Amino acid sequence: MQLYNHKDINCLAKHIPQNSGVFVIIDKNVTEYFPNNRNFHLIPIDAKECNKSLEYIYGIYEALMEFGADRDCFIIGVGGGVTTDITGFLASTYKRGVRFGFVPTTLLAQIDAAIGGKNGVNFSGYKNMIGTINQPEWIYLTSAFLKSLDERVFREGIAEMLKTFMIFDKESYCQALALASVYKNNKPAGWQEKELKRLIALCGEMKMRLVAEDEKDRGKRRLLNLGHTFAHAIEAAVASGTTEVYSMLHGEAVSIGMVIAAKVAEKLSLCTEKFVKEFRNDLIMASLPVSCPASAAQLFSAIKADKKRSGESISLVLPKSIGRIIQKKIELKELQKVLKEIEL
Repeated sequence: MQLYNHKDINCLAKHIPQNSGVFVIIDKNVTEYFPNNRNFHLIPIDAKECNKSLEYIYGIYEALMEFGADRDCFIIGVGGGVTTDITGFLASTYKRGVRFGFVPTTLLAQIDAAIGGKNGVNFSGYKNMIGTINQPEWIYLTSAFLKSLDERVFREGIAEMLKTFMIFDKESYCQALALASVYKNNKPAGWQEKELKRLIALCGEMKMRLVAEDEKDRGKRRLLNLGHTFAHAIEAAVASGTTEVYSMLHGEAVSIGMVIAAKVAEKLSLCTEKFVKEFRNDLIMASLPVSCPASAAQLFSAIKADKKRSGESISLVLPKSIGRIIQKKIELKELQKVLKEIEL
């Protein structure tokens, strides 16, 4: 798998096989930014989290068959994390697998969702319960799409960036936090745009190195789940309508999930109260949410169905400090007790 960095979308064609039918699964909101100068077959989708389902993908399978897509075709996913998840899953299963690549258009997708080969759909209200691990041939990165993002969507990407650097490197974490605190309204000064591009590339390189060590997510790669066990539980509660929150972006849930992870770590004597307060303040400085909209009971109910559960215990990724993240197996009964005790 290759990462390609370009100023704009115009160099995309040279990375596509010349003798293949090319089918572009594209978020309908970015079609105007995608020049179709090679007459690719475009399949616009409504890239909402609620459409990341088997039922919705059936319609895309039908479109590919109507277009005559064969086993030699090449599929490109153009959009955010929902689009790349759908595209990766579909390309991995259509005719038992065809070649594919990604053009991620959101910050979150460029630094996390499109990288690593995890492709999946939601099932019965739970995140990514059905999926594959299959790498795209390449990921085409360009900052040109980022200027079209609204502030909230941009900020959710910052949450994943801070998560990545929190795992790997304290200095990069501080640099990303400094950028996030001054990067306003998606109209950056020249140095800010250059710094953002550098941090995006660094995030991708760090994640790719870890994926190369543990592609199947059996060991060290699980550190990338920092905040995600709780984030997925929050998203499940919001999606089921059991909270008063109308919507919740994935990165926003990850921000809150990381705070909960830090509070759980404090209760387990893995980190200090001072660290939790400082980390929470960092996320506030980055204009990210830190308060959980779900109750302890709602969180625990969703966590019991998490993929990382094993019998009556679950493996959590918890912070000790910036750059010191660990995996810890905890009994479900103990986690339930801790969630009731902490302030969500």
